[in-house]
Amino acid sequence: MEQTSSKRIGFFDVWKNPELKNTVRFFIISFFLFSLLIGMGIYYLGQQYKTNDIESKAAIIGSLLHQHPELEDELVANLNKKISNHEKHMGMETLSDYGISSNLPMKFFPEITDFFRSLTIFSIIVFLLFFISLFFFYNQYSRIMYRRIRNLTFYADEVLEGRAHTPLHEIHEGDLSKLTHSFNRMRFVIQKNIAELKKEKSFLVDLMSDISHQLKTPLASLSMYNEIMSEKELSKEQKTMFLDQGKQQLERMNWLIQSLLKLAKLDVGAIQFQKRKASLTKTVRGSVEILKELASQKGVHVQVVSTQEYMMIHDKDWMTEALLNVIKNAIEHTPKDGHVSILMEESAALLKIHIQDQGEGIDREEIKNIFKRFYKGKKNKKPGSVGIGLSLSKSIIEGHHGIIQVESKLKTGTTFTFVFSKDTNREGYK
Repeated sequence: MEQTSSKRIGFFDVWKNPELKNTVRFFIISFFLFSLLIGMGIYYLGQQYKTNDIESKAAIIGSLLHQHPELEDELVANLNKKISNHEKHMGMETLSDYGISSNLPMKFFPEITDFFRSLTIFSIIVFLLFFISLFFFYNQYSRIMYRRIRNLTFYADEVLEGRAHTPLHEIHEGDLSKLTHSFNRMRFVIQKNIAELKKEKSFLVDLMSDISHQLKTPLASLSMYNEIMSEKELSKEQKTMFLDQGKQQLERMNWLIQSLLKLAKLDVGAIQFQKRKASLTKTVRGSVEILKELASQKGVHVQVVSTQEYMMIHDKDWMTEALLNVIKNAIEHTPKDGHVSILMEESAALLKIHIQDQGEGIDREEIKNIFKRFYKGKKNKKPGSVGIGLSLSKSIIEGHHGIIQVESKLKTGTTFTFVFSKDTNREGYK
């Protein structure tokens, strides 16, 4: 729908309003009907006046014929012939001699008085009907307009109080329709903002709860180590052991806080990905290179299966973060001398990255939960795991307009697949 504007309203802009069109239509129809009524009334009164005039002339001729019947032909002939000014002047002088002139009051001319009385009464009745009709129309029109205005006012109050859940009905044109459309947009924006505020509030509450819960254990451990080292006599080897354990707890806390902050920023949209057209293949190989030492310690072989360079618009650093979490997870769940394969493939509409391990697999009931924050699988025996890596990877991939799919078979392995649509990254492919 056309947006409202504060620009100067032109003459023809006003005629787009159906209310004005209906008003003009009513006035045209009313004018036509009352003109027809007035015309019919004047015609009827004219006919009455003509009849009275003929009857008056007939009475005069009848009176003359009663006294002079021999003048019938002459009287009738004079009645229909054109009277000259001279004859009219003679007649007026004769009437004036008997006191009859245009200065006489109207009461001495009963036929004319009756005609004007009838015309006056008729005109009053017609104009009364016209103004009564106008008043009735204005009253109905005002009721409709003020009802719509009150409905808009009531709807605005409902929106502000969070009780409006359905949009107002919109007609197709006119300023009131634009106003209604603006109210519907206002409702949508306000409700969206309220929902986002509630979501952010809930998110902050959950985040604070998560941080508090996850930091409780390492903080308790650090407090215990500090207390032992402060109150007891320890050997150099024991002090070194407690210092190393404290260092590990501090590193874990640092990693946890950094990961939570990253996830929080992603969830609230505070991070703007620096996406550029680059080789996704190089990003994948770079992630594997970072985890080369971990794979060597675990005795796991990691292989990237790719026969070509796949180009995509993406944020290299954040995509690396997403890949590291999933590949690291695959390495840790693959037994010694096992393999982790990373396969990239492209179709007409999609680009996919498959990360396949040879681990113990995931129960079907658990797959729907593995991307939840701080969720750890039943078979996860890693003591330092907090279950945040997959959640972080999911947020990053979704930030690149992609999705993560999971296929797993117990005692065989699990495959994580990153799926990106070429429609949302059309310029990012060769």
